[in-house]
Amino acid sequence: MISKRAARILILVPVIAAGLALAPAGHLLAQEERCEGTVTDDQGAPLLNVKVTFQKLDTKLMAQPVKTSKKGKYFHNFLDTAMGDGYEIKAELEGYKIVQITALTMRQDGTTVTDDTYLVGQSQQGLHKVLVPAQARAVLASKGKCVVDFIMAPDDKFVATFTRLKNEKAAKEGKPVPAEGAAPAAGQAVPGAPAPVAAAPTRSALDRAKELLNDRKPAEAIAPAREAVAAEPNNAEAHRWLGGALLQVENMAEAEPELKKALELDPNTTGANFDMGMLYVKKGRLMQAIPHFEKEHELYPEALAIHQNLGKLYIDTKQYDKAVAMFESAIQINPENVEYYGSLAEAYKGMGNAEKEMETYKRMGAADPTGLAFYNLGNMMFNKSEMDKAADAYKKAIEQAPDNAAAHYQLGLCYVNLAKFKEAVAELDTFVKLKPKDPKAAEAKSLAADLRKMGG
Repeated sequence: MISKRAARILILVPVIAAGLALAPAGHLLAQEERCEGTVTDDQGAPLLNVKVTFQKLDTKLMAQPVKTSKKGKYFHNFLDTAMGDGYEIKAELEGYKIVQITALTMRQDGTTVTDDTYLVGQSQQGLHKVLVPAQARAVLASKGKCVVDFIMAPDDKFVATFTRLKNEKAAKEGKPVPAEGAAPAAGQAVPGAPAPVAAAPTRSALDRAKELLNDRKPAEAIAPAREAVAAEPNNAEAHRWLGGALLQVENMAEAEPELKKALELDPNTTGANFDMGMLYVKKGRLMQAIPHFEKEHELYPEALAIHQNLGKLYIDTKQYDKAVAMFESAIQINPENVEYYGSLAEAYKGMGNAEKEMETYKRMGAADPTGLAFYNLGNMMFNKSEMDKAADAYKKAIEQAPDNAAAHYQLGLCYVNLAKFKEAVAELDTFVKLKPKDPKAAEAKSLAADLRKMGG
């Protein structure tokens, strides 16, 4: 159920290239971006403490809510966009309704990226798609953000504000503005009613291929991409999109020459270096992948996904000094991303610099004194089956937050995997004491009982 004080906007947060979701098991799967914006009243005055939430559409998981500052600004630094259908963003303030949303979007014809403005009706049911086509993703990632701005009006002034903004928008677009008090013409938007959708012009083969890839339909994108290449054999972008589609269906043999052709025609073709790097990663040719990621980093130096992927490649190829530089840079851009600190610590460990490794973990803890930083790091290590590292992280999380029941539970599982049954029993018992009504409590009790029989 949508709150009467909330408007929603569907965000496909910008990513670097269509090939991003192709990352193999292991390091190269990182993708997170910032979303930021401003919430004001209709006179441009900032609104304080507007609650902005982000709900992932494919899993329904809610990212950490944020609130606007005194300047009406909000930002979220860690939105996972590696996979999934994007986020739904919702803005709420007691006594106010959303009147207008401005967001970076793709127009109806699927070809033009611009700032589009939507008026949200009285029902607050407006659901708007912000589709970021992949040809613009690297440009967006160079800014490292997706921008969504809101204008809100007090409940008792909503209709008047809506009407005024609607008329201002019409005048700006060169459309006739109805006289005050006149009934809206056929097809015009009215408060509480969705705006009419203009008919989309015919799209080119290349545009159809892009749209299909954006919809995660690479197999269907191949035919129009081939058509685009046949029509314009010297169009680097057409070769890049065909190569990207082939890459996503694991057709390496055909993808490689298409991507090479794109780079031959234009070494700066958006996303081509990224896709070529991913192709070499999938083939296990990491040293060949690195120059392409480095080129992408050169083109888009603030793109956090490139920092993450290139930094991990440096670690995998034991170029620890370069990895340190890459993750230090990533932390400067986004100091709240816990995983960057973990990767930086891993690089320092590879260098044999235990002092810097520990210092990095302390920095990570300072970035999040609640213990969540180390808990998330523990989960990351646990999922990699690196139980010693996971246990260390969970213990640090518990030091910062002794009542973190989830950390006790996960630490208990680590000890089970490490055959430290006595320690496992203690952690599982602690979890049950802290969360006796948790659905996992019965499982934890049963496991602890079994471990005691084994001598735990």
